[in-house]
Amino acid sequence: MKKSKLLAVILAAVTALSLGACSNTTSSQTTSTAASGSASSGNVLRVAYTRQPPSFDPKDSNTSACEFTSYNCYDTLLSFTNDGTDVEPNLAESWEEVDDTTYTYKIRDGVKFCDGNDMTMEDILYSLNRVKEKNYGMSYLFNHVDKFEVDDSTRTLTVHLTEADSTWKYVPATATFEIVEKAVVEKEGDNYGTTGGSCVGTGPYMLDSWKDNSEIVMKKNPYWWGDPKTLDIDEIDYYIMQDASTIELAVQNGTVDFAPSLTTDIAKTYKKLNNVSILRTMGTSTNFIALNTEVEPFDDVNARKAFAYCIDSKTIMDTMGGEYAELLDSTLLPSSMKYQDPDAWAKTVAGLEDYSGQDFAKAKEYLSKSKYADGFTIDLYSLTPTTEAELIQSMVEQANIGIKVNIVELQSSDLFNYEYGLNMDENGHRPYQAYLSGWVSDYLDPVGYYKALLHSDNKAQGCANEAMWSNKDFDKLIDDSYKTSDDTERLNDFMEAAKIESAELPYIPIYAYDDLYALNNKYTFKPSPQAFWNFSFKNFSLAK
Repeated sequence: MKKSKLLAVILAAVTALSLGACSNTTSSQTTSTAASGSASSGNVLRVAYTRQPPSFDPKDSNTSACEFTSYNCYDTLLSFTNDGTDVEPNLAESWEEVDDTTYTYKIRDGVKFCDGNDMTMEDILYSLNRVKEKNYGMSYLFNHVDKFEVDDSTRTLTVHLTEADSTWKYVPATATFEIVEKAVVEKEGDNYGTTGGSCVGTGPYMLDSWKDNSEIVMKKNPYWWGDPKTLDIDEIDYYIMQDASTIELAVQNGTVDFAPSLTTDIAKTYKKLNNVSILRTMGTSTNFIALNTEVEPFDDVNARKAFAYCIDSKTIMDTMGGEYAELLDSTLLPSSMKYQDPDAWAKTVAGLEDYSGQDFAKAKEYLSKSKYADGFTIDLYSLTPTTEAELIQSMVEQANIGIKVNIVELQSSDLFNYEYGLNMDENGHRPYQAYLSGWVSDYLDPVGYYKALLHSDNKAQGCANEAMWSNKDFDKLIDDSYKTSDDTERLNDFMEAAKIESAELPYIPIYAYDDLYALNNKYTFKPSPQAFWNFSFKNFSLAK
């Protein structure tokens, strides 16, 4: 009964400060009709999630909470196709690759911000330079940008790169290309996008109110260039509920329509509900163990392989992911990222060593070849809850070959410090020997894993090479993949790189898992593997 009462408190009588999509919260106050129980006009989609966005400023749009909130208030120049494999027009109605380092984008006429002001080429230039010049969370996507230029008369944006980059075609579909209104952002400064500032975008929805850590209301943008009349959803009421079980009860009772980012254990309970469908797609989310190759004992490849063969990845996958997961092979890539030629990838995988099955004899053999033949003890760092780490600890104990595992518990607030090496020890090393981690790629291109997690350029503090691994031959193959747009050449580069990575084993692959959503049967929605950058409630429809 306590859960029911808590839900009633959250969903009832929330007086929200009006951020009035295009106005300042200090100038007016409104009460959310959805939260107060009053009737809202049109179709209201009620969404629940465990976190709120850090802000409604695109500079913060590299978190999953923004995926379900602020992304809907801004448009990007391009969008990913629903299958995630290509891009299509959005604010840019057409584009051209002039040469390896020059791209042009023709911007639509008549686009307005949600305050009714015209979107100008100056707004576009300001928005892009703001990301390029500041150290924002997604500024790394502009690493190869030399400069942006705009032509007001032709409404053309020209992007000049410092070097060829075959992945650039995807970048205008990411949050780096969300366009803000220059005059508003300059006027409000750091206050922009906060509960005390404004949110002015060109997206299908606009921010109506934001009650900190409680409720966010978004409504149709009457000036949206895509025609607001085409939107089935008139209003989104987004509730921040810290307890997943509270969200589950709300979905069951029909007081919440949409629950995104389900964990696999929670999804099993939603599956039993008659009023709800579980939507799933294999995105780019994976689970693995990062082995710190700069410190003992994992500075020795044989020690890494000995540890790997103590672990039964399938049992872990079945326990943690069940029907909503797939076993990773030693390429480290989920199947969704092998779409260009699954058969060629399958042939490559068949020639690689398979670490997924527990093999104590091989574990003992590799240990005897290592510098640590008498065994070793490691600290395995893991976010709480540590269920998976405990499984690994038990498996290693069963091997009984002299390897011991201690579990070091981390809180979710520690995540970025460990993933991006922000907390080096006194010797300049990442503080863990092994880290139970995971990754989500920016796009369905293998560089989203191989560049970020394995290239030596990303060993620096603030970068994502969690294994602190480097190999010159591997680096060259990945660098070469950027220099050509020929899919066959790039595929060959990736498969050769996979052979090197597999033989060296800086990461122990475990499983990939589906992106999961619970949606009331009143609505339909087809999830995309690229939802992280292009999720939008404009794609929700009323069920026929």
